[in-house]
Amino acid sequence: MIKSRGELHKQMERTIDANLRSLEEHGEYSEYNVKTNIIESNCNIDKIPLTFDGYHIEIKPTDDKFLFGLIVRNNSQKFVLYLDTFFDRFWKLYNMENSKTIGKFVDKFTNLLLLDSLWMPHQMLDNIESTLANVGFSIKFKQEIFDEDELVEDDISRLTMRLWSRGTKPSKNLFKLLQENNYPSTKTSTRVLNIDDHKIKFLDEVFFDGKITVNKGTDIEEHIRFVDRIIDDYSTKMKEIENNRMSLTKSACGQVVSGSPFEIKFSKNYDIHRISEKIINSTHPFKLWGVIHDQTDDFLRIAGVDVHTGDKFSMDLMQKYGRLYLPENACGNMVFRLYTNIQHYLDPGVMIFDEHGSVF
Repeated sequence: MIKSRGELHKQMERTIDANLRSLEEHGEYSEYNVKTNIIESNCNIDKIPLTFDGYHIEIKPTDDKFLFGLIVRNNSQKFVLYLDTFFDRFWKLYNMENSKTIGKFVDKFTNLLLLDSLWMPHQMLDNIESTLANVGFSIKFKQEIFDEDELVEDDISRLTMRLWSRGTKPSKNLFKLLQENNYPSTKTSTRVLNIDDHKIKFLDEVFFDGKITVNKGTDIEEHIRFVDRIIDDYSTKMKEIENNRMSLTKSACGQVVSGSPFEIKFSKNYDIHRISEKIINSTHPFKLWGVIHDQTDDFLRIAGVDVHTGDKFSMDLMQKYGRLYLPENACGNMVFRLYTNIQHYLDPGVMIFDEHGSVF
């Protein structure tokens, strides 16, 4: 069991080297590469359930007060992860285990009350690419709100694409081509290269849900600093969103309303009843529950609860617009989750605004 942050970093470097040897000797990456998952947390580590969905967790402290080992058992399986709680709101979950095994666990772990993954819309993935060499991306769009026979001739029901390239030109050109022809350009991952003086510091793939996989590299510290920058950018956007939450305070002149609703603009008109059926049914990925308490043919008003935290929210839905009211103290990750999943499953061209302009 690793006892310190220094030991963890050395083990991560050894895993990266072994992964590179696997590529050289067998022509493919190992399943045991270094992965970091960023977890959005609204609780302390001592509030994590130790038993859920067949998993049993044993939390082990290390010499670093922010770093913990997680020994996870599930039937005959046993694997180890390392949880870095240095950032109160955003934890880093490191592992060097089988990708499929960890993927299943993280899906369950981030579905617990008060824990969530990141939800980065494609604009945030674009921003990550702006300071590094973009050498690939993934796009995954699947229309899940309407049946195929309800779509018009030019609608796309599904698009899956994955590009890896040695340089940046193929990636940029293909993505531009998709945008120019109005195809879904909802990136679900981006592959970025940090290279200095012909030396690869890291080649990482960043996924919309906060998973970052190291494909190759020579500097684990650069990878960790890169992950921290993603957290900083997400945290900054979170603060902007949560500063816009609505509240009601008393004053000498009466009551004062602070904040403003978020305005959602769809790229075309939709059947709002079908949209609401998908968004507020409490299931993954939206994780929202609600009831309609006011409606006409082209207007719905919803009173809802974020299943992730138990926070209340209100929403108006119209054929081409939506309005989200986030109350004081509600978790802002709901805005990320709602907007990103509308991109992935309904409308790749959707936009969201606050009183200052576009949110993303």
